Amino acid sequence: MTENVKEVLMAGCDALGLDLHENQAQSLLTHVQLLEKWNRTHNLTAITEPVDMVVQHLLDSLAIFPWVKPGRLLDVGTGGGFPGLPLAIVAPALDVVLLDSRGKRVQFLRHVQGRLGLENVVLENCRVENYKSETKFDTLTARAFTSLSNMVGLCEGVLGNGTRLVAMKGAEPVEEIEQLKVDHARLAEMNIQAQKLSVPFLQAERHLVIIDF
Repeated sequence: MTENVKEVLMAGCDALGLDLHENQAQSLLTHVQLLEKWNRTHNLTAITEPVDMVVQHLLDSLAIFPWVKPGRLLDVGTGGGFPGLPLAIVAPALDVVLLDSRGKRVQFLRHVQGRLGLENVVLENCRVENYKSETKFDTLTARAFTSLSNMVGLCEGVLGNGTRLVAMKGAEPVEEIEQLKVDHARLAEMNIQAQKLSVPFLQAERHLVIIDF
């Protein structure tokens, strides 16, 4: 892991207003280092360069931090652990459940969790529509998971009263929001908008759709 990679991470976090401790920065970089290593054989991400991983995975994930409520967070379809794992690293008071239906991804995340000693992370190898939790979640996050309408439908069992859904999107999903209101009558009268997101060093468009249930 080159010094340049750490410089990009620290500069990006500074731009996001995040004051990282040295051990948090090292944990984030170790996550990327392990992702790069495992990706050679397990094809966990299409992004292969460490600097690009920092920008498109770590900083992209951490950019949503201001919209994450304290308490319990469920990251649906977490893949390589994004955005849930970086959020768990920078906010150790957050209880994070990382959920993914693909075993190799969960195996990778279990390895990362062991290396980093993250006690505030729970791993679940399960589809969200089959997942049950006795305790409600304060925040539900999803990145490049599915359409908004499908997402709400699949996540009905974990969207409790007071849960905030934070859906990460690329371009502003105007048509998705319209279809969401058509398919889910209880959301028809809600003022749902896409919040433009600024991710340091990333040229591509990013938006968040935030729904408070």
